[in-house]
Amino acid sequence: MRTIALPPLRLPFPQKLNPHNHQAWPHTVEWVKRFNLLPEKAIPYFRAQDYHWLSAYAFPEADLEQLILINDCMTAFYLFDKHWDDAPPDALESMQAPLLDALWGRPPGDAPEGPLENAMRDMRRRMMKYSTDAWMTRFCESLEAYFKACVWEAKNKSNSQVPDVASYIRMREATGAVQPSFELAGVLGLVQIPPSVLEEPIIKRLNQLANHEITLFNDIISLEKEMRVGDMHNLVFIIQKQNEKNGTECSLEGAMKQAAKMHDDEVLEFLELEAKVPSWGEPLDTEVRRYIDVLRCWMRANMDWSLMSTRYKTPEAPAA
Repeated sequence: MRTIALPPLRLPFPQKLNPHNHQAWPHTVEWVKRFNLLPEKAIPYFRAQDYHWLSAYAFPEADLEQLILINDCMTAFYLFDKHWDDAPPDALESMQAPLLDALWGRPPGDAPEGPLENAMRDMRRRMMKYSTDAWMTRFCESLEAYFKACVWEAKNKSNSQVPDVASYIRMREATGAVQPSFELAGVLGLVQIPPSVLEEPIIKRLNQLANHEITLFNDIISLEKEMRVGDMHNLVFIIQKQNEKNGTECSLEGAMKQAAKMHDDEVLEFLELEAKVPSWGEPLDTEVRRYIDVLRCWMRANMDWSLMSTRYKTPEAPAA
């Protein structure tokens, strides 16, 4: 039961659901078993989880094969968190190095690769069925940025360092693994938009705002769970600490309201900016609208899944 009520939050985007949702999930469970990504005793718990709903809400237009691959990718992100939990920074960097080799398609080193590395190579091989080199590079770069941000977070935990609000928000763009999740739309050919257009300032800002909305909501809904396990990398807690440092009394409830206002401000800016997107001419305008809809679907998906998920309601079963 929550002791801090969730504030009302604005997100006026419709929910969409992929019709292949239930058909795709058993394939991912078998993929986890085939690559020995979890011990056998953890498989029944994993099978019963609801991670596939996130993929199905986020990518309603994906076909069955694409949705299975998206599920596998989301599962890999989940497993990174489980395997890296509480790892010291140096150990974390060592764990990440062979994964980065697999991610970029580099030849394996002398040491045998483990289950996660083998699974990563399998995902890359299947992604390249759809992806251009440019999109795969974007995906790899964004996932590598996530890896590096996880090391930054681990160093903070190791040194009992609480970042300031601005630094945290900047790094949170990477620690949430949101950007590689967005990039899947281009990697899998769900949007036919040149990566160069994504560098246009207005599109980059829409992308950033969607990223912020997702991570802000995640911090709001996960606050109590993270407090239970002593993880203070949460914007609500950081807002409270920064207020106290500046001599302003601030309760967690007050910090939660500040975070909620930040959330709604980001959504409002997204809506205002979306209405100002210029025309590049057809067929590119259609693809830009499709990409913006990916951002909308991801925001809605994250909120809907988070509210239904057991992840934020009860402690998770151990991975091993």
